[in-house]
Amino acid sequence: MSERLNQAQKKLASWQPSVNARYKPRYHLSVPAGWLNDPNGFGFFQGKCHLFYQYHPYDTVWGPMHWGHWSSEDMISWKQEPVAMAPDCTFDERGCFSGTAIEDGGRYCIMYTGVCEETPGGKTFQQQCLAYCEDGVHVVKAKENPVVGHELLPNGANPYEFRDPKLEKTDSGYRLIVAVQMDGEGKLLSFSSGDLIKWTYDGVYADGFGEMSECPDCFELDGQRVLIVSVIGCGDESLVLPQPVVYVIGREENGIFHAHTAMRDIDRGLDFYAPQTCLAPDGRRLLIGWAHAWGCEMPTHRLGHGWTGTMTLIRECFVRNDSLYQLPAREIEQRRGKACIQGNLTIGGRTALAQCAGACREMILDVDMRAADSFAVRLMETGEECVVLTCDKRKGTLTIDRGASGHSFAKDGERDTRTCATADVSLPGDRLSLRIFVDVSIIEVYVNGGEKVLTCQAFPKGGAYGVSAAAEGEAVITRLESYELV
Repeated sequence: MSERLNQAQKKLASWQPSVNARYKPRYHLSVPAGWLNDPNGFGFFQGKCHLFYQYHPYDTVWGPMHWGHWSSEDMISWKQEPVAMAPDCTFDERGCFSGTAIEDGGRYCIMYTGVCEETPGGKTFQQQCLAYCEDGVHVVKAKENPVVGHELLPNGANPYEFRDPKLEKTDSGYRLIVAVQMDGEGKLLSFSSGDLIKWTYDGVYADGFGEMSECPDCFELDGQRVLIVSVIGCGDESLVLPQPVVYVIGREENGIFHAHTAMRDIDRGLDFYAPQTCLAPDGRRLLIGWAHAWGCEMPTHRLGHGWTGTMTLIRECFVRNDSLYQLPAREIEQRRGKACIQGNLTIGGRTALAQCAGACREMILDVDMRAADSFAVRLMETGEECVVLTCDKRKGTLTIDRGASGHSFAKDGERDTRTCATADVSLPGDRLSLRIFVDVSIIEVYVNGGEKVLTCQAFPKGGAYGVSAAAEGEAVITRLESYELV
């Protein structure tokens, strides 16, 4: 173990016991102490699910990147593993940035971005590096690093904006899809190798992703090729976030991706970035993301709670009607405790749903809106403090609004300027189906069987976590299921 890795582990061990857990989610993964961002190396190895993540162990804001690590045998109970990587080599001395992993030849093979300072002006080269894990805990970096250096880049590619390798196995060996800024545009480049050490540049895999692309993922699903990219400087106002995460469905021919859909948001909420997917042993395509949006100041940092960063639930993905659908991984149902199931609740003015109250809940609501123009659910409710979820039948939209909830996400606690996010939703027969998860400081809403997802963090000052519903006109909740999640 290097000295920098040892220092990071000692810092985690000393800091974690003093973390303020007031806003700690209980069934979402959150950083034990310090700062968390992108999920990394998400996959299965030696019978366990492994989730690494971008980690700064010395502060609750972004800093020199390490890799944290969890593992699980059932995707329900997670073990906090030792810090996996630290920036302790010349090729990654400024950070071990995002990457992916596959099981191959009895090893967990990891490709990640190493950042090093190489220029007099202080610019940092970003290059792709290789590491191995043989016991599911300890990671060893390859002596040949960086294995995809900036000298392999084509003309016009920016060596300081070249990161986040997606590693795949192929019939002839291995492939990397890597994000780059090239000719002033976000593109994805393709590289191939027979041994993970010597790589060849094969060309542009896909392009048209704003000013810079990040965290690419690509996979076959239900007979389609799906491409996921986080986009910087997108400029498409139809997408919900200034730096949106988009998916495109298409096909691959001769090593090039051809889209047949437009870019669409994976998540239409306020907090979502840098997702990764993996293939589960049972064939499911699973996805997890970082529940955050760049430009927000996290309340736990400002409050001095000692931690910043939460992951979404793990989701199952499938393609339907040329759209990517997502549902919570079915394992979450094993956390269900006390249940309340009712039907035919008529909602007009505000009606308390006491059976849904609590900081850790799952709620399923099927709503008949034939006699209502809108339907709203107030979550994390303490008096007038709440997060409001509103369906407008005339517009065909669902909006989540945290403007009346607790602590600000703006710098220095100033008034938020971005508190709402909206998704277009279908309402067949004027009916709406919602599956809502509340977990202390995060909300996830799955609409109409996974047609749309909205993720939103909120940090209420009160602790009641009540729930109420209201309608313009008269709505009927034809089915209500509420579960305590333990």
